[in-house]
Amino acid sequence: MKTLLLLLTALSAAAAAPDIPVSCTVSSKPSGAALEVDGIPAGSTPATLSLAPGRHVARLAPDGAPATFVEFEASEDRPNIRFDLPVPAVPVLLDSEPRGASVARDGFDVGVTPMLLPDVPAGRHVFTFKLAGHRDHVAEIDLAPPAPVRLAPALVSVSGALDVKASPEGAHVVVGGLPRGAAPVLVEDLPEGEVDVRVEAEGHRPFTGRATISPGKTFSLSAVLEPLPGSIRVVTTPAGATVYVDDRRIGISPITAMDLDAGPHRVRILHDGYDPVARTVPLSLGESRTEEFRLAADTGSIRVTTTPAEVEVRVDGELCGTTKPEPGADAGVPSAALEIPDLPRGRHKVVFSRKGWGSAERTVTVERGKAAEIPAVALEKLFLPDFLVETSVRVYKGVFIEKTKDSYRIEIEPGVIRTFPFKDIRRVDILDPLAAPAGK
Repeated sequence: MKTLLLLLTALSAAAAAPDIPVSCTVSSKPSGAALEVDGIPAGSTPATLSLAPGRHVARLAPDGAPATFVEFEASEDRPNIRFDLPVPAVPVLLDSEPRGASVARDGFDVGVTPMLLPDVPAGRHVFTFKLAGHRDHVAEIDLAPPAPVRLAPALVSVSGALDVKASPEGAHVVVGGLPRGAAPVLVEDLPEGEVDVRVEAEGHRPFTGRATISPGKTFSLSAVLEPLPGSIRVVTTPAGATVYVDDRRIGISPITAMDLDAGPHRVRILHDGYDPVARTVPLSLGESRTEEFRLAADTGSIRVTTTPAEVEVRVDGELCGTTKPEPGADAGVPSAALEIPDLPRGRHKVVFSRKGWGSAERTVTVERGKAAEIPAVALEKLFLPDFLVETSVRVYKGVFIEKTKDSYRIEIEPGVIRTFPFKDIRRVDILDPLAAPAGK
């Protein structure tokens, strides 16, 4: 009723006004609304009209929405008149296959499928669906009330899958630098294109390769890992033993047997003077281990004393030690006992020697774990002149004994010592004792 009274008032005012029309453009937001002015159809907005000056009533009816009545005044000062109309809302149900896609409306995020937008303004809108591993889906749609709208696109996958099997099973799988579990394993949601694959297992050489991933498809890969060889390092005490692995001579200890398969291996050790020893060594894939063998000697020893001390003792031509004097003992008494250990069982030739003394030789039999005693060996001192004294009478050659404050004492013959005063000496000289015949 109120609307009708307004309309009648406006018509009466228009009839009384002077008939001098003015031009004005009537527009609306949204545009395209059906327009009537003072009850007369005037097309749709925006519309340019010739109206009598004064007040008028406009009826605007957007497509599919209730009409709106508005009062306006036409004058030369208002060539453009715009009305903001209530925008009707349309409910929109958003879904996708698969679900979980993020949705943006006209560039603004609105949520994740599935979801309901209860009051989307009528009109044209752009909905963008995004889901990892799938191509973006863009839907442009005109919404008109009052019917609700459902958008549920089937998203196109841009990812594929990789099915990895390995020998041995349980190998560790790495795809694109990321661990993916133990084989067999299905790795999904991989982007299209090539991807690096690495498969690892303890005791095996790692497998490396590339897989080509296609959208919506599964790439199958089978990795056969090569077992790593193992090694055994053999160390013996003492060193220098001959080493056999699986009855194959590999060399002298310490030594490493390389490129061995997993499983048990027989290690055998031989060393002169020691008991042979053997051991079975278990070896895992790719394992490197050290085995130590302490050998039990199959030997005995020799114990000797000499007169004088400081005598070199050789056994079978090899220097094995030098006798030492007993602490505090005078010269000419037997030396301290010298024990020569680790001699193989059997007969041995023992030679005793000291510079300026005669040598001696003994043969002895060595028994396992026992010390063979050699009776005290006495060496005979050699007369080897090493000093020359010339007097006015003659030249003397002998063994230097000592020099005092006014003389030299010289052994001129074995057991004959003579004193030469400085006043009687013309000259002295040092001789090479090995250059003079013994006893001269």
